[in-house]
Amino acid sequence: MLLDDEQVREFVTNGFLRLTPDVPAQVHAEVDALLRHACERETWYGNNILARVPKMHVVLDCPVVRGAVISLAGEGFHLHPHRAVHSSTPTTVADSALGPTTDAPAMGKGSRAGSGWHQDAQSPLSRARHHVPRYLIGFYFPHATPLAMGPTRMQAGSHLFAQPVPLTDTAQARTVVFKDVPAGAFFLLHFDMVHAGFPNRTESVRYMVKFVFARTRRPLAPSWRNADASWRRPRAAIPEFDLPATWGHIWHWMRGEAARPANMEHAEPGFADGDSLDQPARLERIYRCDATLPQLRAALLNHAGQNKHERTLARNAKGQVIAMDDVRGYPRRWNERAVAMEDATYALAARGDAAVPVLLELVDHDDSWIRINAAFALGEIGATSAVPRLAALLADPHQQVVRQALDALAAVGEGLAPALPAIERLLTRSNPDWQEAQVMRGWTGEDQVRLNAVFALLCAVSAGEDLAAIEPIAIAALGDKNGYVSAVAIDVLVRIGTPAAHAAALRFLAERRWDDTLIGGVNPF
Repeated sequence: MLLDDEQVREFVTNGFLRLTPDVPAQVHAEVDALLRHACERETWYGNNILARVPKMHVVLDCPVVRGAVISLAGEGFHLHPHRAVHSSTPTTVADSALGPTTDAPAMGKGSRAGSGWHQDAQSPLSRARHHVPRYLIGFYFPHATPLAMGPTRMQAGSHLFAQPVPLTDTAQARTVVFKDVPAGAFFLLHFDMVHAGFPNRTESVRYMVKFVFARTRRPLAPSWRNADASWRRPRAAIPEFDLPATWGHIWHWMRGEAARPANMEHAEPGFADGDSLDQPARLERIYRCDATLPQLRAALLNHAGQNKHERTLARNAKGQVIAMDDVRGYPRRWNERAVAMEDATYALAARGDAAVPVLLELVDHDDSWIRINAAFALGEIGATSAVPRLAALLADPHQQVVRQALDALAAVGEGLAPALPAIERLLTRSNPDWQEAQVMRGWTGEDQVRLNAVFALLCAVSAGEDLAAIEPIAIAALGDKNGYVSAVAIDVLVRIGTPAAHAAALRFLAERRWDDTLIGGVNPF
């Protein structure tokens, strides 16, 4: 059941849609019971929760949910291996001052839902923030979640922001969506939506399951029931601000149209770079500016020489540096949550093919941050002519540059033959310089390099690239120590579809079969 034009416009503007899955109510009740049993009587399953409660596939695969994901992320979307249960335990703290905009209220002990306003981190390590919908979040509420139970709050229209902004402005506060959620509701969000949990003031634990969907192909045509080529503000728009140039750019990109010049009816001269907290003004400055390509190039180069490809690390209570980003002030630089590129980079990407010569020059720049930004923009444009230069970046000594080059190759998706030898090397040979844990959970730079590499293969297969050359690389990736890598490699092999590819995937899965009838020691054999 594909979305219509008004629903897609609503998603582009608000950053989310609420869906009602077309499945029996009993399915949600059974999922809720299984989740509670697994989380309260067994263990915390993390990414394995879908394998533990496979009945959730009934919801994920129903026509309403699947049709909406296809409409926004394309027919060949990938169900990302990251998923998580967000739980909120009852709180004993009574605070009459709490309201929909309150930042970081105290949650019940043992809750696994953040109550501070935030944009999600990528997993296991960071990737770039895209204005166009390359990643979606799915929030599934199997049981009814009234306001007293603390449903997830969202700031409509915040999904294109470079950072969360304070809700001190009355108009911005009115964008907060905080409503009763019926049993079985499924929300689709742009990955970068600003959202937060809320305290549970009932006597029952609240559960919500998060999923991630990834686009695997650049859109060539609308993937929804498109009847009108024009952009206009939808009737259900929540934000009071208006971003016709920004939203229009995203709409036309989703329709598979070549990059259009910014709406010049009220063009803004030049390009004023900077990190303003006025995020709507910042976005329109990106997509409405009439700056020349040399001006945008100069604006990006202003950020060279500052080591912005390196993280700013936090310190613990003892003053010791730890594997966690210092996000105070949300500095625009590399981090291991999600990386917002420079505004000039998004503006260059919006210029399309005309910006490719400038970006091909910058992709060889001495400064790693400039190379990262140039690679990102080339991927957003889908510049097949840039594949050899992006492939050359895969030999870069900085894992951050390699990761962004791989993601850019995935975004291009076509003509990846020059990059396949380097991708195979990255997936099969270890780099001793990339073994340090980047986050407290232990993932290394090489873990994310390999995940990005296998995602590039997935996108190449989805575009019909050289399947015979990709198949052995994907088979070799099955044994990777990072489970994310093998999960994506399985999808690569399924999409290749040869007997050998299917046999390798089935053998790998059969050896790891999990008997879900053995529930918590009740049936141990």
